[in-house]
Formats: sequence, C-alpha cells, structure tokens
Amino acid sequence: MPKVFEESVLAGLTLSSRIIRSATHEGMAGESGRPIPQLSDLYLRLARGGVGAIITGYAAVQENGRTLNNMLMMDKDELVDDYRKLLKPVNDYGTPVIMQLAHGGGQIDPDLVKVEAVAPSKMKYPLNEVVARALSEAEIEEIIKNFVQAISRAKGAGFDGVQLHAAHGYLLSEFLSPCCNKRTDQWGGNTENRFRIINEIIVRARKEVGSYPILMKINAYDADKNGMTKPEAISIAKLFEEAGGDALEVSSGGIALGFHPVRMTAPPVEAIMNLHHRYREKSAISKRVLSAMLPLMIKNLRPLHNYNIEAAAEIKKHLKIPIIVVGGIRDIDTIEKILEEEKADYVSLCRPFIIEPNLVNHFKDKKQETSKCIDCGYCLIGVVDRQLRCYHGKILRQMEKGE
Repeated sequence: MPKVFEESVLAGLTLSSRIIRSATHEGMAGESGRPIPQLSDLYLRLARGGVGAIITGYAAVQENGRTLNNMLMMDKDELVDDYRKLLKPVNDYGTPVIMQLAHGGGQIDPDLVKVEAVAPSKMKYPLNEVVARALSEAEIEEIIKNFVQAISRAKGAGFDGVQLHAAHGYLLSEFLSPCCNKRTDQWGGNTENRFRIINEIIVRARKEVGSYPILMKINAYDADKNGMTKPEAISIAKLFEEAGGDALEVSSGGIALGFHPVRMTAPPVEAIMNLHHRYREKSAISKRVLSAMLPLMIKNLRPLHNYNIEAAAEIKKHLKIPIIVVGGIRDIDTIEKILEEEKADYVSLCRPFIIEPNLVNHFKDKKQETSKCIDCGYCLIGVVDRQLRCYHGKILRQMEKGE
C-alpha cells in the first residue's frame, strides 16, 4: 500500500492517511461565532471520506480579529460546550480535528464587520480600502493572552490540537513580514523580534496545556515588496521548532495580491458580480463595466498547481518536526511523489474537498486519480457571507436565466 495511506503519527495524533483537509473558511457560524450544526455534518463527511485529519476554518481569538460575520470565534468560555457537541460525532469516528486560531489584523470586510482594523504598524489595505492603526504594546500583550486562552479552550472543547494562522497576510503573518512590521520596539526589527509574539504565545500556552499539539501555518514567500522570502521563512521555521512547535504547514501569499494563496484558472469575475455583497445589487450597466475592469486589476498567478512544494522541501531540510505542504495539489500521483521524495511529510488540500469530501477514499480505492475541482475560485467569493459550497454551477444557472 502506498505511503500516503499508511497509518502515521503527527504531533502525537494518529492519522489514517497523510492527506489532510487544510483550513477552509466554512461560513458556518452564527453572529456570536457559534458553530451551527451543518459544520459538524461537514466534518463527519470529511472523516468518513478518508482524510487523515481536519483543520478547521479560521477562528478568531478576539472580536477585532474577526474578518467576517460568519467566521468561527473562540473568544469566550461559553463557546466550549458548543464545540464539544460539534466534535462528538467526529471524535467518535476517530479523525483528529485541529482548530485553526487567527487574528485577522487589517484584513476585515468593513461592510460586514464593524471593528477597528489593527496591525503591527500603520498599514493601508487597497483591496478592502481599510487603514489599520498600529497596535500598542499593551494590546499585543492582550492578543497573546487571548491566543493562549483560545488554545486552552480548544483543548477543553475536545479539539485534538490547534494551528496558529501565521500566513496569508493575517495579523501573525504581518508580524513576521518585514513588509508589514516596521516596529522599532521588541516586537519588530530582526527576525527574532518579529517572531516574538508567536514565541510568547507558544511558551505561555505550554504552561496551560502542556504537550497539547500546537501547529503553525506560514508563508514561504509572498508577492509583497520587501515581504517574506524563502531564507527568512526557513529562519522563522527554525524559531518555531525551537519554541516547541509540533508541525509546520507551508503556504504562500501576502497582502498585495488578494488571490495569491489560492490560485485560479481566471479571475472569478462572474462570481464577484453575482455573489459579492459590494457588487451583486449594482445595475446591469455597472456590472458590465466592472466585469471588463476586474480582469485588469486581479493578477492571475502561475503556476496554477503545486506551487509550494519546492519551498516546503527546502524548509524541511532544516527541521526535524513534520512538514505539511498545501497549494494547488490535485492528483494522487503528485501526492505520492511528494511523500516518496520526502519533500514533505503530509499534504493538505482545501478546495477539492468542497465538492468531494470522499476524495481520499476514491484515491485509495483507485476510483479516480485527480480531483474534479476546476479551480474557478467561485467558492472564495460565495463564502464571504454564505455557507461553504461550490458555487460554479449556481452562478452559471443564474447567468443563463438572466438573474
């Protein structure tokens, strides 16, 4: 049996396969951030479908770290029972569920979330037209405390571990990036100072949760001027391991290009015009004009698939902890090659599982070799204020009807 389907141990957790469901915003939370029953159903489908582990969509550790109204929260003790009930069917099945914890920084949607945008340094975000103010040291200490409390709550709720979201231009990622962190105090400057907030989270959390698994997701590189580079990412990965981190997921993407972490065959213009709250109520004429302009404004990155593998392989050479790689991986041959050539220890997928939660079993049973996901990116737009699903067919039907 190929290595991908062998039982393995990641950070003390037993996985039935080496294919992980990477964190995917599900849009399945109420106004207070409580998970709704559909989320438990989704995780159970993924578990039955053969994934080795599930990493949840990002959950905010405090109110001004929330980017969308339908985002999960882990900022209050009273949420613990909700998550415990959510997890029970999946825990009974035996598939580990890891909660991704995050602070959105300045990447909020100001039309949906009425919170003040904050960042390591004052920053302007052209995509959401937000200007974030710089955090005070007291506020940084508060954020550290809230991450630690969220980790403790996740353990109490029955999650098998947590993942710190330090990628894709969210707050922890911004602290790591020289492009975003211009501070001159102990939280900025050299690599060790920029990593300090994460180091403090891990060190303080260990006093509360012991050897409980703490993973992290980072950018190996991005498209930001003076942003993250692979050598810098290697240094950060080493610091994470030294701090006591258990496993590292390697991704890419910063704040300059909104679709950098998740690449598409073409800009999802139809989805933006029909699904996004800023555009869907505009007149037909306005939509035609904007539809012509958007492809010029959205950079279409290439390669479309397998774009973080070599970066993950380079980072893996310097670490002893397991490396997970994500980024446009779609077929079983590529997955097996990554593992056989030891470019990563685990592979994680996001969009393919939206339409095929049973994909891993299909790979294992040789029913298919490649995901059916067409990389249209419509799901990214639809989930902003709706539940996670594939929206491609829905949009095409609306266009055919002239809606």
